[in-house]
Amino acid sequence: MERSFIVARHFGPKPEYGIRHFHEHMHPLCNFPALTHVQEAVCTSVHAIPPHIHPTFEICHIFAGTGEWFAEGRTFPLKAGDLYITKPGEVHGGRTNAREPYHIFALGIDPAALPFRWDGAARKQLPGEGGEDDVARAVDDARASGEGLGALEQRVIPGAFGAEQYYRRLLAELDREPAEPGLASLRTMMVQAVLVEFLVFVARCYATHRLGQDGEGFPALRAGGPFEELKRWLAAPERLAHPPTLAEMAARTSLSPSHFAVLFKRETAQTPLEFLTAARVEAAAQRLRAEPEIKITTLAHELGFSSSQYFSLVFKKIKGCTPGEWREQR
Repeated sequence: MERSFIVARHFGPKPEYGIRHFHEHMHPLCNFPALTHVQEAVCTSVHAIPPHIHPTFEICHIFAGTGEWFAEGRTFPLKAGDLYITKPGEVHGGRTNAREPYHIFALGIDPAALPFRWDGAARKQLPGEGGEDDVARAVDDARASGEGLGALEQRVIPGAFGAEQYYRRLLAELDREPAEPGLASLRTMMVQAVLVEFLVFVARCYATHRLGQDGEGFPALRAGGPFEELKRWLAAPERLAHPPTLAEMAARTSLSPSHFAVLFKRETAQTPLEFLTAARVEAAAQRLRAEPEIKITTLAHELGFSSSQYFSLVFKKIKGCTPGEWREQR
């Protein structure tokens, strides 16, 4: 028997819960069960949420204010920057500190429903099908970087400043009213991409927090260290065309995927996926000038991009111009 859900959007106050502004989407995409809800709430001093449950994980972010949440008989104090996670079917609730009311975000997510697989009809509606393989790879990396998304077993993860950007991007995307079916499919793809980014962000916050808790230290990986060898290994043409997974990259440095992701970002100011993407674009830029007759579609496929359209978008984001414009500037 299929479960039916009510698709709903709310924008405005909810005084019955002590909320002066509430922005919510419930079950926003019928063909995408990974996201059950996403919310932003600016609370008053009397804000309180009675005991309730969700069928999926819920990840809340305290943007401002303080308060406490409870789950399964335990109470957890919360402050600005904290992520608070509840598990599927778990009774939970909470209330704000009357002197420092919450500004809070929340979303319900089922990681098992990622990545979303496009059917034939949806593929035809997506110009160039840009980036589906990249999203699937990012999902795998998100799972690896959290060691099986172990972050979702954590109750409170502090120091998650900046998490609000993911909730706001989701709300803004869901506020769009697509004019035609093709745009609806693009919206689903965008929502999935933001969710994947968010899971990587949560996993990284968790890994950083755990490193601090456990006191596990690693030597700085500076020039001449394992990351330099890794960069040379990644620069090989066959790996630019078929990028390795996060777990495969971590294995080259003898670190767990979560520790590798944290240290790589700390040392290079890029995530491993960002570094690989930048390296592929740089290789493309060099070939465009060395081989002026090469077709952009051919180059995109040789460097592992799923389509020339997606390749052009990524190239412009990094280089500030399209591949064709770059070649004309030589």
